Amino acid sequence: MKTQSSWHAWVEEGTATLYERLAAAIESDIRNGLLPPGTRLPAHRQLAQQLQIAVGTVTRAYLHLEQQGLVQGQHGRGTFVATSDQPGAPALSGRSSASGGAVELLDLSLNVPPPLIAAEKLATTLAQLPDAFLAADFSNYADASGVPRHRQALTGWLSGQGVQVDVERVLITHGAQHALAVAFAATAPTRGTVYTEPHTYGGALSAVRQALRQLVAVPVDEEGMIPGALAEDLQGANPEEPAIVYLTPTLHNPYGISMPQHRRREIIAVCRHHDTTIIEDDVYSTFRTPHTTPLVALAPERTWYINGFSKCMGPGLRVGVLIAPAQQLQRAATILQATALAVSPIMAELATRWIQDGTARDVATALRAEPQERLTLADTILGDYLARRPAGGFHLWLPLPRQRAEEVAHHIARAGVLVTPPASVLTDPAGQSAGLRLCIGRPTLHELDRGLRKLRRILAGPAQLAPPS
Repeated sequence: MKTQSSWHAWVEEGTATLYERLAAAIESDIRNGLLPPGTRLPAHRQLAQQLQIAVGTVTRAYLHLEQQGLVQGQHGRGTFVATSDQPGAPALSGRSSASGGAVELLDLSLNVPPPLIAAEKLATTLAQLPDAFLAADFSNYADASGVPRHRQALTGWLSGQGVQVDVERVLITHGAQHALAVAFAATAPTRGTVYTEPHTYGGALSAVRQALRQLVAVPVDEEGMIPGALAEDLQGANPEEPAIVYLTPTLHNPYGISMPQHRRREIIAVCRHHDTTIIEDDVYSTFRTPHTTPLVALAPERTWYINGFSKCMGPGLRVGVLIAPAQQLQRAATILQATALAVSPIMAELATRWIQDGTARDVATALRAEPQERLTLADTILGDYLARRPAGGFHLWLPLPRQRAEEVAHHIARAGVLVTPPASVLTDPAGQSAGLRLCIGRPTLHELDRGLRKLRRILAGPAQLAPPS
């Protein structure tokens, strides 16, 4: 097999979906001889980074090509342009259509809630914006921290999430991921170590690695990060370098664990003893139980708090919230301005209107009721493989050894179901304890049932390992 080294990736123009246009571009280069038989295509993540697209888009494109017989995936080696001696390989001269069509893919890798905002509601709100939207907001650069009335509305919304804070400390960002990047940049500008769970949100890991900071995986139990293990790690840390603890205490991603109140207090006690900064990712605050409080409410002097609307309203509403400790507020505002002059006033206005007219409250109520049928279905089909059944939310964790997790992810993708790549949530890239994150919010119940049963059959196949005890 040949190794690809000089191929220039591109995406065909048109109105088809992004993965179809990428597949069409690769097919064109195969048929025109730019990608000869036996050539290895770039790894999924490498091509995604090169084209600035999602890894799932590349996966879909490669699967589409594989279903046409144009490429062949080899587990552990990569994806190769088909050779003429491979069964079912088409003649690579001229352009032909995929007569059989592609198998419909089910995406369980994208962690988004079900669509609860009706198109009519969105259209009505957008139509009403000119009445409330000030022309001055659109024709001038706004304060990087956000328009005052938007910050006021978000402050009220945060109060309903258990966060009581002065409006001056509420900074508006381009979604929670932007808030995370600002927080990491502000807490450890040139060096430092981030302590987090062995598996955590891939976007946070990317933000840390982008800044070339060290990551340390702290062991967990059924209540989340273990305070004693964190204390031991911090005791051995370099006192000259900043130490940051990154946590998602409510519905941890991917574990689904929600820290009880006593564990939150124990973690804070360790961080106070070692004078350690906390970054709290609270994007699942809608699902917090009444008996727990945000970490920022317990330790405001050292906690950077992050929230947003993608997990409670929809991923298209790119509005996030960042609260910095009072003594670091100016630094946060400076970095915010350096990374984005101001959040889109239209997006912020949309969020403000939905907070003020009760839409945000009503959607949150519906969202809390929505997962139960899906969680019950997953528990029925995969119960003996799941680590636990979360109290809410739309993601599940299926622990597996690293090699087995990658093998299952590969085989289920070839069966038309995408799951989160195991390596994308690993704090230690060399870690051998891994698993699969299953996102159950977007599919219909029928689609979810079909996808989970496919996964169950693969897990129970010849290479199966015993279910976790």
